[in-house]
Amino acid sequence: MNVVICDDKEKDANLLRLHIERYFRENNCNLKLHIYSTGDKFLKDIAANKLSDVIIAFLDIYMPGVNGIDTAKNIRATDNDMIIVFTTISEDHSLESYSVYALQYLIKPVRYTEVEKILDKCMERFANSLRYIEVLSNRLSVKIYLKDIMYIEFSSKALYIHTATEKIKSFIPLHELEKQLEGSTFLRTQRSYIVNMRHIKRMETNSFILVNDTAIPIRRDNKMTVKQAYRDYLSAITWEGF
Repeated sequence: MNVVICDDKEKDANLLRLHIERYFRENNCNLKLHIYSTGDKFLKDIAANKLSDVIIAFLDIYMPGVNGIDTAKNIRATDNDMIIVFTTISEDHSLESYSVYALQYLIKPVRYTEVEKILDKCMERFANSLRYIEVLSNRLSVKIYLKDIMYIEFSSKALYIHTATEKIKSFIPLHELEKQLEGSTFLRTQRSYIVNMRHIKRMETNSFILVNDTAIPIRRDNKMTVKQAYRDYLSAITWEGF
């Protein structure tokens, strides 16, 4: 599992490193730990594809150059899956941490028990990210990870599963598909659309805008219920553990 520590204070970074290594050692899990002293370098490595599949990033808020909050905002522009945890000496930025869907807000010096609770939650979420559905497309069985699905569009005859890179046509019955999606992050916004809330960038009056700028319409007759379901999702992923 790829984990990132981004902190310009070597003493704080080393303490957090020891906690993380202890957790993975005691739980017999593989760990690839990457340590950065600036947000700029972390973002550059992501942009250059030198670093991918980061499950969780511990970001110090007070860093030279790009601070932790702005680093998180840059990450969220393209990645809604990475789990972000802020480490800091002050609680002054708690509202800003909400805006980038941070999992938690840790006050330094960080204690092992706090890191353990966070990593337990990450393990649960990581397990969920391995869920997939199987559908028939062009007479072949296709496995699609739920985390990769951006939205599903369907008509009376067929449905289309949209990921960031492809559009998969299938004739799986809607009730069967919805059964496979139970307990996940999908929301039916209209008769013809199901959206993966992980990929929503913002909510507008009559639609959700995804990270790739696709607009998913919200049904008018039940707009408030649909929007509240999305707000509840945001609240759950942001404040769990506080």
